[in-house]
Amino acid sequence: MGTRSKGGLLLPVVAIVAVVAVFGVDKVIDTVTGVFGGGGTEIIAEGEFSIMVSSADEKKVKSCQARQVIQQKQCNNLKVVVIDAKKMPYIGRGIREAWESGLPGLLIMNRANEDVNRAASCRSKRYQRNYQGTSCDEYPMAPTDEGGENAHVEEVPKRENLCQGGTVRWQYPKDGDKFLVVISNPGSIAPQSYVGVDIAKDQICPT
Repeated sequence: MGTRSKGGLLLPVVAIVAVVAVFGVDKVIDTVTGVFGGGGTEIIAEGEFSIMVSSADEKKVKSCQARQVIQQKQCNNLKVVVIDAKKMPYIGRGIREAWESGLPGLLIMNRANEDVNRAASCRSKRYQRNYQGTSCDEYPMAPTDEGGENAHVEEVPKRENLCQGGTVRWQYPKDGDKFLVVISNPGSIAPQSYVGVDIAKDQICPT
């Protein structure tokens, strides 16, 4: 089934997953297309397992089950980096916003770009810090070919950035390799920008 949102506003993911659970559908793909940015997001769900991917990259994981993608961190020969929205709801929001604006879900690792890209995104005037105990998160990530001045920047609790580092550092592939970013537990994505409260349902993360 497909739904659309205007102006990059995501229709409630929780309601979609609930419908799947109630009606016993084994697999559902929900499409939300950004009207102005040309991007969008898709949800692939089976029972209690669900992932969000960029619309442009949905076909790359369509043949794999959400549970497989989350647990194995790959689909066929494609490496997958999983961001858990239960632990990182604001980072998840930033990635979703980036996809809806047309930024890619498929990235190429290039650690040599990290410092330059971060200076062009999080250390630029585009990022404004409004709260204590927060840090900047950028997507696409700085150590990729796609990061830099066009990256979406989001103010997130510092805990989330530490969580992201401890969670996905070991998932990153070698330089030059492609990888797909997906968001698990998309129903936990923050509904709005950070306003001073850490709303993560699970705040225990590796560091």
